[in-house]
Amino acid sequence: MSKVRIMTDSASDVSMEQAAKYGISLINFWLVVGDKSCRENEEYTTKEFYKVLEEAEDLPHTSQITVEDYTAAYEKEYADGVTDLINVVIASIGSNSYNNACMAKTRFFEEHPDAEGKIDITVMDSKAYTGAYGLPVIEAAKKIQKGAAASEIIAFLTDWFDSGMIICTAFTLKYARKSGRVGCATAFVGDLLGLKPVIKFVDAVSETVAKVRGEKNVIPQLVDYAVSQMVPQTQYSVLRGSDPDRAAEVEKLMKKAVGYGPEEIHEVGATIACHLGPDVAGVIVKGPNRNIKE
Repeated sequence: MSKVRIMTDSASDVSMEQAAKYGISLINFWLVVGDKSCRENEEYTTKEFYKVLEEAEDLPHTSQITVEDYTAAYEKEYADGVTDLINVVIASIGSNSYNNACMAKTRFFEEHPDAEGKIDITVMDSKAYTGAYGLPVIEAAKKIQKGAAASEIIAFLTDWFDSGMIICTAFTLKYARKSGRVGCATAFVGDLLGLKPVIKFVDAVSETVAKVRGEKNVIPQLVDYAVSQMVPQTQYSVLRGSDPDRAAEVEKLMKKAVGYGPEEIHEVGATIACHLGPDVAGVIVKGPNRNIKE
């Protein structure tokens, strides 16, 4: 009898609680804070990390999940009787974790030849950050709980990774300047002029699609843009940073615009916070499949 399981990393912003609820195997990224390395979700809660980030002189950063980490994780799943493991990894253009996950698969079968034919490991490049793969991972896990086959799950995830996008904003650009996620000159001028960017991430590539004057105007424009990109009646999720009121406004305006609420709320973790700061808000939507030609 098959036993399908989905695995992902903490950069998906799938919370520990969500992972436990839906049976998702979660691997925590490494964090480097000053001269200390630790695991996301283990040393600090998300809110504690926001405080660390705001007070740090040197910008903390994440470090890739290693081959050893993934090999040990595969061994654990095999020992647990998993027959079909689907490992969804942060975008390969943003981290070497995907390559490490693939190398770990090769190492696992070299070290455990008895596992051939007993467990199938599929490593998927999400081509995304945060809830843009966290949401479909949770939805895939729900399907697994209802008995979906691995092939169905892989097809579902592939479609999402070819159509999902992040629409977000950062309310301070000092972190973007340091990390390089928004051009230094653009970020500097934006802060001086009081401009807030509406940023779109597609296939893990960012694009500033609007520059909005004033904090009170940026979320309405963000939502308007997200709705314009969204396939009607599809699921979406909201990104929440250090200010929950901003996420609540996104949720309220999205509900008003599309007529229904978000599937999930994703609290932005270290991967996004280190690059755009903790004071962010946004929405994950599903647009047309970018690999289907009309």
